[in-house]
Amino acid sequence: MSWRACRLAVLLWALARTLTAHTISLTYADIAIAGQQVRWSLKLPVPELDLLLELDRNHDGNVDAREIREAQPRIQQYVLSKIAVAEGDRSLPGTMGDLGLWKDPEGHPFLQTEIVFHTAGSDGARLTLHCDLLRDAVSTHRTLAKISEGGRVRDFVFEQGRDYVAEVRTRPIDAVLQFIRMGILHIFTGYDHIAFLLGVVLIGGSFRTILKVVTSFTIAHSLTLALAAFRIVELPSRMVESGIALSIMYIALENLFFQKVDRRWIVTFFFGLIHGFGFASALQEANLTRNLMATALFSFNFGVEIGQLCIVALLLPALLYLSRMKLCTPIVKTCSAAIFVLGTVWFCQRVWGI
Repeated sequence: MSWRACRLAVLLWALARTLTAHTISLTYADIAIAGQQVRWSLKLPVPELDLLLELDRNHDGNVDAREIREAQPRIQQYVLSKIAVAEGDRSLPGTMGDLGLWKDPEGHPFLQTEIVFHTAGSDGARLTLHCDLLRDAVSTHRTLAKISEGGRVRDFVFEQGRDYVAEVRTRPIDAVLQFIRMGILHIFTGYDHIAFLLGVVLIGGSFRTILKVVTSFTIAHSLTLALAAFRIVELPSRMVESGIALSIMYIALENLFFQKVDRRWIVTFFFGLIHGFGFASALQEANLTRNLMATALFSFNFGVEIGQLCIVALLLPALLYLSRMKLCTPIVKTCSAAIFVLGTVWFCQRVWGI
């Protein structure tokens, strides 16, 4: 073979590789179906997104992080319009996270993000997963998915309107553990509830006194949590949240101006009723079926109690040490004043939005 023929063969081979590379257009998805969530982890090719949404604003041939941030609302709107999860005949709303740039081993840029869909968690419910990403940019585009479901992982290709159908099979223990975790997280991330607990136990007292206070609070919020979760009693969210802020302010004022609070368990019981409505909001947002509500209510409340006991257990040694210090009273007054300020700020935000 002559040199010219060899050179032509090499050029043709390179051209064939280039053409092949440009005709394969893929999105990668890791989909986890577990508990009451369907979580999509996506990697979308940037060139196709740029072709469709014109991300490269300065036309330098490169889509950078700044351009991604500027286009984030448009990208999120587009992606959420192309991905859907239905539970039975009901379409589920999805929540999409932030966007980030990622490159594969060959240096090709991808946009990575996550979308979470919350299901009602009904055993035996049919889930239909739909994905039609970027086919309006490249007609042959496909989404390669790894789907984790019930301890199994399977490969699936979303192409030309092909949907994935799953039948949810949950173990009772999975639902219990999920709602316990939800209850623990709710109390640990509910800074107003933590501020109230701190104000309640800040003045110290005997172990029996603190136990009475915590028990009365538990009984009270368990009652209203059940009433609100089953929608037997419903109160406006603004009223409940404002009432929680007022409870924080009142407890702080008691610490500041009263020497003895022998009947604090009564006050705590009353305010616990209000806090129970606040706890119920987390279960109401989960949009549970009535069959699952009893399990969710017990497990979530148990998780809340675990969170409360952890907080009190952490505070008690510090309060015991504080009670032996000469500066105990000034420290308690200062902390109570700070709690009162926090409660006042939350009250103003929740009533007047400032």
